[in-house]
Amino acid sequence: MERVTREVFWNVSPIGEGIFFGLAAVATLTLIYGVYIHIKRILSGKKVVFSLSHAWSTLGSTLGNIAANRSIKRNHSLAGMMHLFIMWGFIALFIGTLIVALEYDFFQKLLGWERGFWYGNFFLGYELILDTMGALFIIGLIVALVRRYAIKKPQLRWTSTDLILPVSLLVIGITGFVVEGIRLAATSNELAYNPAWSPVGFTIASLLQGLSLETLLAMHKGIWWFHAIIAFGWITYLPYAPKVSHILTAAFNLFFKDMRDQGRLAPVDVEAAFENETVLGFETIADLTRKDLLDLASCTECGRCEINCPANLSGKLLSPRNIIVNLRDQVNAEIPAFGKAQESKRILEASISPEEIWACTTCMACVDACPVYIDPLNKILELRRNEVMIQDKYPETYAEIFAGMEKRGNPWNQHPSSRLDWAKGLEIKTMAEVEAAGEKVDYLFWVGCSAAFDPRNQKIARSVVRILEAAGVSFAVLGEEEACTGDPARRIGHEYLYQIQAEMNVEIMKNYSFKNVLTLCPHCFNTIKNEYPDYGGSYQVVHHTEMIKSLLDDGRIEMTHSLEHVITYHDSCYLGRHNNIFDQPRDILKKIPGVELVEMKRNRERGMCCGAGGGMMWIEEEPGKRVNENRVQQAEETLAANKNGKSGLVASACPFCMTMMEDGLGAKESDLQDKDIAELVAEAMGLEI
Repeated sequence: MERVTREVFWNVSPIGEGIFFGLAAVATLTLIYGVYIHIKRILSGKKVVFSLSHAWSTLGSTLGNIAANRSIKRNHSLAGMMHLFIMWGFIALFIGTLIVALEYDFFQKLLGWERGFWYGNFFLGYELILDTMGALFIIGLIVALVRRYAIKKPQLRWTSTDLILPVSLLVIGITGFVVEGIRLAATSNELAYNPAWSPVGFTIASLLQGLSLETLLAMHKGIWWFHAIIAFGWITYLPYAPKVSHILTAAFNLFFKDMRDQGRLAPVDVEAAFENETVLGFETIADLTRKDLLDLASCTECGRCEINCPANLSGKLLSPRNIIVNLRDQVNAEIPAFGKAQESKRILEASISPEEIWACTTCMACVDACPVYIDPLNKILELRRNEVMIQDKYPETYAEIFAGMEKRGNPWNQHPSSRLDWAKGLEIKTMAEVEAAGEKVDYLFWVGCSAAFDPRNQKIARSVVRILEAAGVSFAVLGEEEACTGDPARRIGHEYLYQIQAEMNVEIMKNYSFKNVLTLCPHCFNTIKNEYPDYGGSYQVVHHTEMIKSLLDDGRIEMTHSLEHVITYHDSCYLGRHNNIFDQPRDILKKIPGVELVEMKRNRERGMCCGAGGGMMWIEEEPGKRVNENRVQQAEETLAANKNGKSGLVASACPFCMTMMEDGLGAKESDLQDKDIAELVAEAMGLEI
C-alpha cells in the first residue's frame, strides 16, 4: 500500500510535470542571477587586506556563532530564539524537500530505483525531524509577527518587505503541513507506524477524517500547487529584496568581520593622495571597499544599532541603520540587477545628509550591537575624512580645534608652557630631567590635554600622582614636550593633522627610555595603544584604572577611609567598547570601604555615551537633544532607587566623561557629584590632593 500511496500522491501529468520543472528552472536561474549581481556589486569595491590564515583560525568560532545564533541572542534572548527556530526550521525543510526531489526525480525516474528513501527507519526519522523543525519554524515566524505588529518593538519597522517575508514563509510552512495532513488522512488506516512520528501531520489529518478520497486528492493537488508556486516565488524574491538577501551574505560577513579593526581608520598616505589627486575617504560608492559593500548587503534592518545610538536616542537625525540602508539603496540603484544604472553621485548629496555624520560620537555602540558585525562607524568616519580633507566642509567650531592643534599642539589652544600648571606643589620630573640625570623610570605618565588644561580634570591627574607616589612607582612626564595625540583631529576627519601629531609624538618618545605608558584619558589610551604602531610607536599602554587595580591586588596601596556613597559607574566608550576594559573600574569601586555599587540599566557593552567623542566635546548641542543630559538622567534614576540613606555619586574614568557629566549635572541642577575613580581611591587612602 505504501508504494500505491506514493504513486497516487506524487503522480503528476506530463503537462503538470513540465510546468513544475519550468517553474523550478526559472526560480533557480533567477536565484543564480541574483547571487551573481550581489557578487558583482561586492567585487566592484576596493580590495581590502585580508589574512587568510587569521580567517581560517576563526572559522570554528564563526560556524559556532552562526549555528547557535550567539550574536543575535546577545541581550535579545527572545529575538535570538525566534531567529534560531526560523533559521534551522528553514534549513531542515529545505533539506527535506531536496530529499524528496532526489528520490522522485533522480533515484526513481532517472536511475529506476523502486524503493527510494521513503521506507523503514529513515522515513520515520525523516517525518519526525521535519514535523518538529517545521513546527519550530512556524512558531518562530509567529513570534516575529507578534514582536513587530502586536508588541510593537520600537526598533522594528513596518514596511511591505517586513510583512511579505514572514507571511510568505508562514504560508509555505502551513501549506506544507496541510499537504502532509491530507496525505496521512487518506492513508492512515494502511500505514503501520505510530502517529507520534508525524505529530503535526496527524493532528491535521484527524481534522480531515470523513472526507472522501476524491475530495482529499483534489485538495492535495490544489494546495500542493499553491505551496509550490509560493515557494518558487519566494526563491525568486530572495536575492532581490534587500532585507531578505542577508540570508545569502550575513554568514560571510561574520566570517570576514576581522578584515578591519572596528572603529579604527586605516592609515593613508595623505601627501601621496594629494599629489596623485586621489580621493580620501568616501565620496561616491566607488570609494567603498569590498567589506563595506558586504556590510551593506548583510543588513537585516533589525534596528539594534539605532536603539543603542546615543545621538539617535537624544533626538538627533543620525540613525546608523539609515546610514547603512540608504547607502545600500544607492549602491543598488547605481549597480542595479535590471535596467540602466544611475549616474554616480556624491554620497552626501544622494543618500546621507551632513547633519547625520556630524552628530556621531564615535562611541561604537552601533558596531557592538550589530548581530552580523556591520560597521556603520567606519562609513561615517570615512565620510567625515572626505568632507574635511577634500571638500573642506565641517562645523565652524572645528576650525578653532584644528588651529589650536596646529599652532600649540592641543585643541584647547593653550600655550605649551602651561602644560605643567596642574602639577604645582607636586615633585614631578620630566623625561628630559630623568634622561639628563642618567636615571630610568618604569612609566611615562601621559597626562593628556584635558587633564593638563581643564581645572576640574587637573584634580584627576594630581590624584593619580599621589597614588603612584604612595605605591613607590617610578614615573615621569613629558611636560611641555607632550602634545595632543591627534585623536580629536582623526575622529573629526582631519587625517593629515592627526598624522603630524602622531609622528611628532612618536619621535619625541623615541628619545627616552621607559617600560610602559600610563594614561588618564581613554582616547589617549586607545590612540597610543592601537593606532601609534602604524607610525612606529609600539608601547605597552596602561590605563590608570588598570594600574590602580594592579596596585591594590599587589598590596602596594591600601584604602583605610570609609566613603559612605552609593555609586553608579559610567562606562567610557573608548575604555569599554573600544578596548574591552569593563571589570577593572568596577573591581576598584567594590574594594573601597563604605561604597555600594549599583548599575545603570545601560552599562558595560550597552553603556550610553557621555556625548564627547568624535569631536562632540567642542560642539554646543541643541537644548533637549543633549546626550550628556540623557545619561545624567539615567544615573539620577538609578541612584534615586538605590540610595539607602547614603549620598549618591557618579563615578567615571575619563576626563571627557567627567566634563560632560559635570555639565549635565549642572544643567539639570542635580545634587549628585561626579568623581573619577582615581579621586575616590586617593580619598579612601587619605591622601592630600
